Amino acid sequence: MRSDDGNTRALFVCTANVCRSPMAEAIFNALAEERGVSWRAKSAGVAALVGEGISPRAGAALEEVGVFAEGHRARQVDARMLERADLVLAMTRTHADTLLRLSPQASTKVHTLMTFVGDFGEGTDIPDPYGQSMTAHRASVRQLLRYLEALVERVKVGNGM
Repeated sequence: MRSDDGNTRALFVCTANVCRSPMAEAIFNALAEERGVSWRAKSAGVAALVGEGISPRAGAALEEVGVFAEGHRARQVDARMLERADLVLAMTRTHADTLLRLSPQASTKVHTLMTFVGDFGEGTDIPDPYGQSMTAHRASVRQLLRYLEALVERVKVGNGM
């Protein structure tokens, strides 16, 4: 997706768009802005709780690391979003498979976040902390920070695609 100012867009996708993908969106945008990277991200869900804000624990875990997801409202992913995005990063292989069924022509830009960024020896899926403890949400934020820092560096040096 390209914003009105021409910034390239990444789209993060999870299930409900109230935990992992909005956390990824907020972290990515904060890191990109901090490091002078023009890319910006949005997020959506394959079974979104449309209109819901970020889950309270996800928001609190983000705030603990100085990142804020103010104004987030869950959105259902659709084929148009996939077509407009330059890079689509799913939180799990199942999400990626769902996206490819929705828009087969997006196959060159749909990946799992973990597979696209590289192997930190953690598999291919970002576990869902929804409904779990603050500890689980904090672990999710730490894991996303690792991958998103690597992603922002990759984009910064021009290897984002």
